[in-house]
Amino acid sequence: MNNPYLLKKQLQENEEELSNYLRDMNIWQEQMKRKEHTLPNPNEKKKPKINPSKTNPPKTKLNKISSWDYSAWDKFDVDNACKELDTQDELKKNDNYDPSVDCLNNETQSRQSDGIYEKNLGNALVQKQKWAEAILRYTRAIEYYDKDPIFYANRALCYLKTKEFKLAIIDCTSSLKLDNTYVKTYQRRSSAYLALGMFNEAKKDLLNVLKLEPNNKQAKNDIEIVNNKIKQSGMQNTSDTKCQKTNTINNLQNKSSKMLCKDVEPIKSVTPDWPQRDGCKQITSKQKPPHLRSKKPLCTLNIKDVQVDQEELNNMHLLQTTLKEVCEKNYKNQSKTTITNEVVPMEQDLIQNEKKHIAIPPVPLTYVQLKQDWASLKNDPELLFKYLKQIPGKRLPSIVRNSMDNDLFVDILRILRIEFIKNGCDITDYLMGISELPRLQMLVMFCSSNEVSCIKELLNYVSKFVSESALKNLKKSFGV
Repeated sequence: MNNPYLLKKQLQENEEELSNYLRDMNIWQEQMKRKEHTLPNPNEKKKPKINPSKTNPPKTKLNKISSWDYSAWDKFDVDNACKELDTQDELKKNDNYDPSVDCLNNETQSRQSDGIYEKNLGNALVQKQKWAEAILRYTRAIEYYDKDPIFYANRALCYLKTKEFKLAIIDCTSSLKLDNTYVKTYQRRSSAYLALGMFNEAKKDLLNVLKLEPNNKQAKNDIEIVNNKIKQSGMQNTSDTKCQKTNTINNLQNKSSKMLCKDVEPIKSVTPDWPQRDGCKQITSKQKPPHLRSKKPLCTLNIKDVQVDQEELNNMHLLQTTLKEVCEKNYKNQSKTTITNEVVPMEQDLIQNEKKHIAIPPVPLTYVQLKQDWASLKNDPELLFKYLKQIPGKRLPSIVRNSMDNDLFVDILRILRIEFIKNGCDITDYLMGISELPRLQMLVMFCSSNEVSCIKELLNYVSKFVSESALKNLKKSFGV
C-alpha cells in the first residue's frame, strides 16, 4: 500500500482494536479475582461439623404425676411448663434450618456486586462523556441486579445527554418505583418532560422535589421556568383559538354573501361562436344554478334513415379529392420560394443556439462516465470533437482499461478522422493511447473493411508528426 493516508487509517483502527481487547482482558481479570475471593480455599482445613445434639442442653425429662396424687397437682406450676414447651418449639425450628436460603442470598449478593462493578465502570465513562458506552455498562448492571434505583437513574442521565428523552422518562419511572424518595430521578424526569414540551408533568415532578427537599435552589429555578413556559403556551393556545374562530366566522360570512350574490345575479345566456349557415337556426344555451334547473327528463329524438344514391356519393368523393390536389399544388408552388429562404436559416440558428446551451461534460474518470457522456452527445459530432479534445490521449487506457466496446472504438476512430483531421489537430497521443489497450487486436478483428481503411487513413495522417520507428510500432499494434 503506497497511500500514506490509508496506512495511517489502518494503524489507527489496529490501535483501537488492541486497546479494546486489552480493556476487555482487564475487566475479565478483575471479575475472575472477585470470583476467586468468593470461592472457598482448598488449602484451608475443613471445620468439623458440630452435632447440634451436643451443643444444645440435654432435655429434661418431665416426671409424670399420677392422676390420684392430688397434693402433687396442687404444687404443679403451669406457667413454667408452658415456657418449657415454647423453648422446645424454638429448638425444633432451629433444627429444621434450610441451607438453600443461604445459597439464594449468596447468589443475589454476587449479582449485586457484579452490578455495582458495572455501575462504577459506567460512572468512569460518564466522567469522560462517553455516553453510548456508559449506557451499555448501566444496562449490564441492570441485567445483573434490577432492584437498584441508582442504575436506572444513571442510565436516564445518559439518555438525557444523547437526547433520547422518552427512554429517560421510562428509566426514571422504573427508578421511582423502587425508591420514590430519590430526588435526582424527579429532576431528570422533569428535564426530559421539559424537552418534550410536557410542562404540567415537569411541574409535578419539581413539586415532589420541593416536598422532599424544600431548600433545593435548582428546583425552585426550574419551577419558575416551567411556569413561564406554561403561561406562554396558554397565551399561544388562546391566540390560536381566537384566530380559528375569526377565520370560521369570515368563511361563513363569505359563503353567505356568495349565496346571496348568486340568488341576485340574473341568468346569463351564452352564445357559442358557431359558423353561420343558411337555413339553420342558432341555439343559445342558458346557464342556470342547480336549484333552478328543470327536473323533467330529456326528450328523445326520432332519428330517421335516409337513403342516398351510390353514384352521387362517388361524384362527391371525386370532387373533394380533385379540389384537395389542386389546392395543395398551388400552395406548394407559392410557398417554395418564400418559406425555403426563411425556414432553413431559422432552423440553423435554432440548432446553433441549442448547441451553445448544451454544456460539455468534464473529463471522465471511469469507463461508465465516458460511455454515458458519449451517449448523451452522440448525435452531434462537433460536441463529441470538443469532448474528446479535452481528454488527454494517453489517459484513455487508464479510463477504459479492459472495458472498451466495439461501437465506442469505431465512434472514436470516426471522430478522429472527420473532425480532428478537418481541423488539423494532432492525433498521435490518441493513437498511442488506443494502441496500449489490452483488447486492441480483438477490436480490430471485428472491424469492417471501411473501418480498417479509416485506421489506415489515420496512420497515414500521423506519419507527418511521428518518426518511422514509432509509425511501425503503431502499425504492428493495430495489425495493419
